Amino acid sequence: MNTAQRRKGKRMAVAGHSFVLLASLVAMLLAAPSTATGEEPTPGPAGELYVPEVGNDSVAVLDSADNSTKERLPIHAPVGPSRPSVLTKTPDGSKIYVHNFGLASPTISIIDRKAGTTRTIPVESTPMGIFTSADGKEIYIPELNFVVEVLDVETDTIVRKLRFADIPVGAIAGPDGNMYVGFASGLIGAYDPKTGATVKPPIWSGGIATFWYDWAKDGSKLYTSTINSIGVIDMDKWQLTKTIATNPNGAGGLLNPGAFINEVSPDGTKMYVTMFGATGVLIVDLITERVIGTVPTDGYTIGVTFSDDGSRGYITDVGPAPLDFLPGPLGEGPVFLNIISLAAGFGPGTLITFDPKTGQILDKTETAAGPGFPVWVPDL
Repeated sequence: MNTAQRRKGKRMAVAGHSFVLLASLVAMLLAAPSTATGEEPTPGPAGELYVPEVGNDSVAVLDSADNSTKERLPIHAPVGPSRPSVLTKTPDGSKIYVHNFGLASPTISIIDRKAGTTRTIPVESTPMGIFTSADGKEIYIPELNFVVEVLDVETDTIVRKLRFADIPVGAIAGPDGNMYVGFASGLIGAYDPKTGATVKPPIWSGGIATFWYDWAKDGSKLYTSTINSIGVIDMDKWQLTKTIATNPNGAGGLLNPGAFINEVSPDGTKMYVTMFGATGVLIVDLITERVIGTVPTDGYTIGVTFSDDGSRGYITDVGPAPLDFLPGPLGEGPVFLNIISLAAGFGPGTLITFDPKTGQILDKTETAAGPGFPVWVPDL
């Protein structure tokens, strides 16, 4: 074989390999799922999502693989509507505790997933939230009557009552094991959950009604949700060092929408903040501590939570509501009171599934009226 023939043979071999490679790529592309062709989205993690439905007096149970509704658990109060609105869970997910906002008879409910039972027990006064202790053995229930009741998870009975001079609207376990109590006045302090003794004195949180707060992954900072800003507290100095405006444009003062629930993303880089007084969920970059975007919603948002593997985030959207066109507290106050008292004028709500890394919406699922704060739990 001469040189020209050898070169021709090499060119034919290269062309043959290129054709095989091209054919393989085409086959891969044809086999790959595409949202443009209407393919089903990637399944979510195996587990269940529990969503309280304020307007329906029920807790919906969804399969988080495809967000299909498996059942609805009725929540009954002795007198009047129960208004289940906030959930918390034990570390293993075997029990879920329900904060009921019914004003006629103050109660909480206990969903035992292993036993397959749901029962409701009385508490001293209207709960303002419900939270799990750092060790998972107790449940903290801040209430309107200046008290935090403490429930033992093993026996499901109230074992302590801690009294305060201000109305506790949040009682959340910190990374140091202390119970951090946010007050209606806008103060926040740290307390021994066994004795109620003050560990860190109350300080200004950045705004009134400190319902919810979360910590940086390293525990160095505490982020508070208030009306009408997000507070940044230095844990070592125990002082407010910054406030982040809830208006993405950084203006508006008291007419800014109120931050309601804030949750740090599983990777610790971002924080998602639901709001009253505006649609959408704020995305806060925790490196720069700036609002960098919004997850769009149709109405006011209540809760945000994540699957344990960090692959999914979930937002509850109550949809368009009466008076939600009014700015800031002018609209959010009446809407909030309507949700907890009458739940009137609301249509079906929406559960929004999103990617915590990108903020991209992955799915929308209809709920009954007034979806509250959800929790994700693994399959038992």
